[in-house]
Amino acid sequence: MTDAPVPTPASRPTPRSTWGAVAALLALYAIMALTASTWKGLSFDEGEQLAVGYDIWVRHDFRMETANGDLVKRWATLPLLISRPALPSTSDLRWRQGEPYVVGYEFFFQCGNRPESLLLQCRAMMVLMGAATGLLVFLCSRRIFGLVGGFVSLAIFAFSPHMLAFGGLVATTMSVCLTLLGSTCFIWQLLHRVTWGRLIGSLVFCGLLVLAKLSALVILPIAVVLTAAKLVSDRALEWRLGRPRVIKSRWVQAGIFSGLVLVHAIAGWGFIWAQYDFRYVASPDPSDPGIVTRVRPYSDPIDPTVAAVLAWTRRTHFLPEGYLHGVGWLLGDNDTRQAYMNGQWTSGGWPMFFPYTLWVKTSPYLPLLLLLGCGGWWWRWRAGRRKAGREVEADATALAPSLYETIPFGVLIIVYLGAALMQDLNIGHRHILPIYPAIYILAGSAACLWSLRGRWPKVVIVLLLMSQVVDSAVVYPNYLAYFSPWVGGSSQGHKYLVDSSLDWGMDLPGLKRWLDEHNPAGRELVFLAYFGTDSPGYYGIKCKRLPGFFDWRPREVYGLEPGIYAISATLLESVYTYTFGPWNSGYEQRYQHTLHNLRILEHAAKDPQEHAALLKIYPPAFWDHQYDAFEQLRFGRLCAWLRHNGAFMDNVGYSILIWRLDAAALHAALLGPPPELDAAPVTNR
Repeated sequence: MTDAPVPTPASRPTPRSTWGAVAALLALYAIMALTASTWKGLSFDEGEQLAVGYDIWVRHDFRMETANGDLVKRWATLPLLISRPALPSTSDLRWRQGEPYVVGYEFFFQCGNRPESLLLQCRAMMVLMGAATGLLVFLCSRRIFGLVGGFVSLAIFAFSPHMLAFGGLVATTMSVCLTLLGSTCFIWQLLHRVTWGRLIGSLVFCGLLVLAKLSALVILPIAVVLTAAKLVSDRALEWRLGRPRVIKSRWVQAGIFSGLVLVHAIAGWGFIWAQYDFRYVASPDPSDPGIVTRVRPYSDPIDPTVAAVLAWTRRTHFLPEGYLHGVGWLLGDNDTRQAYMNGQWTSGGWPMFFPYTLWVKTSPYLPLLLLLGCGGWWWRWRAGRRKAGREVEADATALAPSLYETIPFGVLIIVYLGAALMQDLNIGHRHILPIYPAIYILAGSAACLWSLRGRWPKVVIVLLLMSQVVDSAVVYPNYLAYFSPWVGGSSQGHKYLVDSSLDWGMDLPGLKRWLDEHNPAGRELVFLAYFGTDSPGYYGIKCKRLPGFFDWRPREVYGLEPGIYAISATLLESVYTYTFGPWNSGYEQRYQHTLHNLRILEHAAKDPQEHAALLKIYPPAFWDHQYDAFEQLRFGRLCAWLRHNGAFMDNVGYSILIWRLDAAALHAALLGPPPELDAAPVTNR
């Protein structure tokens, strides 16, 4: 006979008032996330995500940006099937060439659509996905730590700047948070009791996880570790498909688990084919040779075994063509990206990048709740042993939540973070965001203090939760730019991290509002260096464009003059720029060389004959190249000077920093001694 199960905190019926409180918290979360998103413009990836997703629905086109966020592309664009915005036509050159970012720009700004309406519809779908993640956090925490623990975890989630930021953005992040947590929970439950409900839940979550993002295949090592933990525990398996049975043999359990793995693999394969409409060909019209299915060259070699498997799947049509192109490109993509951390630059990443982002981007009240929860947990466990005696272990463990039940969340955190540490893609805190829901669940252990005598434990928990609420309210609506008060808060964030950890190109609407207030008549010149894919022209921002990324601005020859300088934080720190990293002797030498050449051209222009003679020796194409290089170098030198000499006057959303520069400041930045001069450029790690 098996031991009687220990009653869990979630075994009691939940009153309706509890569900009302849960619904109220989730509704508040949804309101905060959605209203904050209305202050923001298009993020870097949203244009291509939404254009490609809508293109998939309407034209069954699977050529562009496949196997990377298929779930969010489909989910977020569901409302567009009702509103029916215009897509670039099938005769559009960029659509035919399969260039997703350009197609996304055209979809938003050149097809007669209202960008605000598109974003509101699609971001509302992401808010629903975020609320579903919050509900799952509550249910998991309540199961282990009881009702109080569930509400502690849900409150942390609802007021988390990170969950609020990505709950209001169309990105793969929230889809991975939801499906990875759901898959882990259902797999763990399925390992202990096989029922139709648990099996279907596990198959659905794992199938959606396969579509969420290719990196979500981290569920495989998670499942392996969870299975090993279950078998080592020597607990019986309850079988509820058909005649109920209790299976104690580890070997029989291992055989059943192997069968479940096969079922999940078949289900995942089916989900992939369903996403691609059960069609192998990626092109919406294979008979039209002008519609290009892009096969991007690999920048990194693929393991020969993996390459052989991909070749076999293509020959046999085992997986859809679009999915295979996406997988091949992602596996062969060179993750040696430009990265910035705490005043340092690299191409290739740092082993400590993600632990560092955890430190600077996590609310200080979360680790305090975790520490208090662990202390209260240990105290209750010790008290239970003293009260019940060593001979009544069941009663003792009933007084404190079982450590065994927290295994799936600890495994998710450790395995996912470990996988992230092995990657060189150090471009954003968002790449480890899927561990946060599991952390919030474990923070529900603070409920172990709630039942202690006296009011002080309750007061401490409430104060910490209220501090989290205040912390979140202060940064509204700039949730993405949240940085811990321990490092000076969001206003100092650009010194620590940039890119999608702070600046994802969403603050052009805020810049327009700032200019309307501080430069209403447009008397001062405005110079803008923008990181992102939004359109300054759409918002009516009148400016001269400095080099940016993507650098889609029209070519224009101009000098820098006194005025307002608005520079994206990512570009200020010389990431994704021609002059990546600190200003160095090589950049300075090239800057002085191109400056000297352009002065020769300027002097020659005063004499038509001398000018014509010079152009015979050096044609206009040479001078175009000289100016383009000079413009990029000039901008790099300006940013280096600002990093050392120019405390910014103001900021927009913490991501666009603003200066008023006079003639003396510009002369010092462009012609004075360089403020920093490294001996060599940044090299790959």
